[in-house]
Amino acid sequence: MKVKFEIDEKKVIAELSDAFGIRVDAMQFIPVGDAAYSYFLLSDGRLRYYVKLFDHHNDRQKRGAAKLSYYLPLLWLLHHERQLEQLTWPIRTLSGEYSITIEDCTLVMFNYIAGETLADAYPFSPETIGHVAQLAAQVHGLTPTLNRELVDLPSESFDLSFIPDLVNCLEQLENQEEGYGDVDRDGESTGDRIVHELRTALLPQKARINAMVELLHILRGKCLEDDREKVLCHGDMWGGNLIRGENGKLNLIDWESVLLAPIEFDLRGYIGDEFVIYLSAYEKELGCEVQINTDVLRFYCYQHHLRNLTNWLLNLLVSNMNPEQRANDLEMILYHCMNRWDSIEPQLLAVEKQLRDRK
Repeated sequence: MKVKFEIDEKKVIAELSDAFGIRVDAMQFIPVGDAAYSYFLLSDGRLRYYVKLFDHHNDRQKRGAAKLSYYLPLLWLLHHERQLEQLTWPIRTLSGEYSITIEDCTLVMFNYIAGETLADAYPFSPETIGHVAQLAAQVHGLTPTLNRELVDLPSESFDLSFIPDLVNCLEQLENQEEGYGDVDRDGESTGDRIVHELRTALLPQKARINAMVELLHILRGKCLEDDREKVLCHGDMWGGNLIRGENGKLNLIDWESVLLAPIEFDLRGYIGDEFVIYLSAYEKELGCEVQINTDVLRFYCYQHHLRNLTNWLLNLLVSNMNPEQRANDLEMILYHCMNRWDSIEPQLLAVEKQLRDRK
């Protein structure tokens, strides 16, 4: 989130200190991400821990908090059994819990990884693309070693449950009275600028969005016919979830999207010019050639964009966000979602050609 959550930080510091048995000097808000509020914790004058705060009154964050029950035990095991060192892992409370509740919020404490995220490192160098692919292969390769009795991970169902919310948001935009630009008796502008810009951008694209939704339903049917073994996937390996540590290695953070899924789940963000480099490094790390199902890959591309669009629309039209956060969410829709739709099919067609050429 871009704006810090309204909560008594002195109370939070005191309760974190008591629950985890540490001395917290201060909290430092980090204006990143959409799924939770992020903070660094300072202890003895140094950054020591990373904390995520989930607001129970925000639907997306409430869903994120519900996922903690399976992915925090996974990260704990991967770290403490030394199966994967390049990841963020949860700190448990003195009573052994993975999280604490303060008022209507769930808080989780993670280890602090010194380094820089790759959020602003695009376009990635070939070397970085190779490192991302190697890390993905390492995660996928952990699948046979997972203790299913201790970690009960969900399996990919090719979820489209967000679509009714998307349809409702578009209908709300369509039926909402404009009013923007009018002036009241005191000379003040009326109406909602954010809603005005949403209407201007999205309503002319409604038929296109409906076509993408219809395509997703068709692709889901094809995905369900895919009988390949599902593997452990991070699910969101973009630059903001990758930290290059002080030792030069990449570390994976924010495991909220983790699933047992087809390998394409972690390939979705690398289907441009970098695809060949990624696939080559991935197969080299894995030690074998893999089959890429472009129907599954296509599903993930459209699902990703329309699910993100839905989440941002819910923030803007349903949640009670402050003006700065609303401006940020509008920007995300316009410049990190809609502006990328035109590139989906050309990139996928290029992938299909590259896969044919290597046969």
